[in-house]
Amino acid sequence: MRPYEMAVLPLLWSLSLYHLGRWRTAPRRNRVLTAGWTCLALGATLGTPAVRRVVDALIGVNSGTALLVHLLGLTGTAALVEFVREMTGRARGRLSRRNLAALAAGAIVLTTAFALMPRPHGDIDLLTYSRSSWAGYTYWAVLSGYTAYGLLTIARICWIDGRHASPGPARTSLRLMRIATLLGAAYLLHRFGYVTARFAQWPLPDARLITGATQVLLAIIVLLFALAVIWPAHAEHRQKRAAARQADRIAPLWRLLQTATPGVVLPLPADVRRTNPRLRLYRYVIEIRDSALALETHLGPGHPPAAEAALRTAGFAGPGPAPAVEAVLLRYAVSARLSGREGAYGGRSVVTETPDLESEISWFEEVAAALELPAVVAAAELLHTVPGAPVNGAPG
Repeated sequence: MRPYEMAVLPLLWSLSLYHLGRWRTAPRRNRVLTAGWTCLALGATLGTPAVRRVVDALIGVNSGTALLVHLLGLTGTAALVEFVREMTGRARGRLSRRNLAALAAGAIVLTTAFALMPRPHGDIDLLTYSRSSWAGYTYWAVLSGYTAYGLLTIARICWIDGRHASPGPARTSLRLMRIATLLGAAYLLHRFGYVTARFAQWPLPDARLITGATQVLLAIIVLLFALAVIWPAHAEHRQKRAAARQADRIAPLWRLLQTATPGVVLPLPADVRRTNPRLRLYRYVIEIRDSALALETHLGPGHPPAAEAALRTAGFAGPGPAPAVEAVLLRYAVSARLSGREGAYGGRSVVTETPDLESEISWFEEVAAALELPAVVAAAELLHTVPGAPVNGAPG
């Protein structure tokens, strides 16, 4: 196996098999991309010398595998064009008729030229084959022309939409695709320039140098396109994991408030709990806030200083009392609601106001972390004596 196949094949097959396993539930954009990766992976596999010799012997056509590889390459290019259209919102759920027409015309002309051109046996690279013919030149012209069309389409979309993309994974992905298209242009110029020079019988470097340069450029282009596609998915996966960790950290606070306000803090659907950590996190934040508003009638202006004093009495020695004070107030308000005590106050929010969502999430994490501290539990019990009637049965 050549270095090109060693670099490209594991990546292409990993991407193909990963997405094929999620074909049924994947969105349209990912299914189009999966088709592209699979075509490129099959093409790269058939292009390896050992596989090429076996397939050529089976079908009995010299360089027949080269035609299959190039047809798969055309199809993969068309799929990548459709993926970029889907990613930038240009497709709107429909395939490009122009792209399909160009693919069909290219495949027909390529197959016809292949049937008419002189072809070497499987051990000789079709690109560096020394014999020249108009059919052979047409073959490479069509192959390079359709690839150029695909790259031009991708480049136009990436350069136009990339200027308007918001900072983040999407913009990074489009920038990587821009670099890949520039290298793709160099690759096409290199390959078509060689074919033209060969056809004109100009003096050229050793064929192995030409093949090596072609493979290096193609490998870099494939790796850049793969990275451009993987990067947003990787960033989204990281965001989901971060949201899941945040949701897990504030879940104890959400569960505590659910015991007192089940009409506000509602049970989570199973699919949200398992597969949508960001929605679970937003549900937690909204319902904690609404539950706090529902419980604020159990807290008067004297409760916050009393909670802080109760924490000191209970021996609290944490770095900052504010989250612990809120935890005490929430435990007290929940126990008051569960005991059936009527709310006698109003006008104070249980949860401290925060300027934005991230700050609110961070604050809830700190309060949730303090809920089960022994000093907080003890302070909530002490708070029953001031002010107002004691409440029995505090949670914990």
